[in-house]
Amino acid sequence: MKCVVITGVSSGIGFCTADMLCEAGYKVYGSVRKIDDATKIAKKHGKLFKPLVFDVRDENAIEKSVEFVKRDLSKNDNIVSLVNNSGIALGGPFKHLSTDIFRKQLEVNVLGVVSVTRAFLELLGAFKGSKNQGKIIMISSVSGRRAYPYMSPYAASKFALEGMSDSLRRELMMYGIDVIVVEPGPVKSEIWNKAPDKNNHPYINTDYKESVETFYDQVVDKAQEPLPTEILGNAIKDIIENPSPKTRYVFTKNKFKEYILPGLLPDRTLDKLMASRLKIKKEQ
Repeated sequence: MKCVVITGVSSGIGFCTADMLCEAGYKVYGSVRKIDDATKIAKKHGKLFKPLVFDVRDENAIEKSVEFVKRDLSKNDNIVSLVNNSGIALGGPFKHLSTDIFRKQLEVNVLGVVSVTRAFLELLGAFKGSKNQGKIIMISSVSGRRAYPYMSPYAASKFALEGMSDSLRRELMMYGIDVIVVEPGPVKSEIWNKAPDKNNHPYINTDYKESVETFYDQVVDKAQEPLPTEILGNAIKDIIENPSPKTRYVFTKNKFKEYILPGLLPDRTLDKLMASRLKIKKEQ
């Protein structure tokens, strides 16, 4: 049986992907931080879904989950893919962010991916003579290529993930393991529900008040009209089943305006456009 490991399946992209893969007959090992978060999908899919309980920052818990997977796999089971989906989004004006905010962001979105990926490499076939050649799918973001103001911790984590993925893909050619990056724009996910209230945020009494509120109106609120998670779930399933996938896939509304055009413009031109759009004005 084909088996897939997915981190962060309690909601959003992770939940939808796990659900779709189980429907297609895959066995899914899905990570949650609390066992109760796996109840809904476990009840629906029975033995096709196996919950793994760990926080991506907890290497001991990750190792215990790897041992569980090894014991649970039957002779004819193969881990065909690891989907690194767990993540958080933190932000705000750099001037007013603590180092702890950056540390937490990087511990989850980067170091957590490092820990999970390294732990599951052997099961994906990262040893000489292995007949299994799995895929590692990294859920990045358009913010890993296009950095908005007030998203420096998140952008830093996703830029790091993009670079690490390229390096890792080339290293793992030795074992035939591929690394594919998926870059979504705003997606229906609880990740955005944790953003501060734009009318009661920590920056009301700072120079950035007007600009941050404009950012909420134009960027964060856009996440309330997101891509359906089904688009990402189907795409991930297609990548797993594609023998020759691309190295990157971008999924966002207004792709030319929000992704392609910013990559074509000179940095200073893009700086001016973003500053104008978000009302970032030099103090006179």
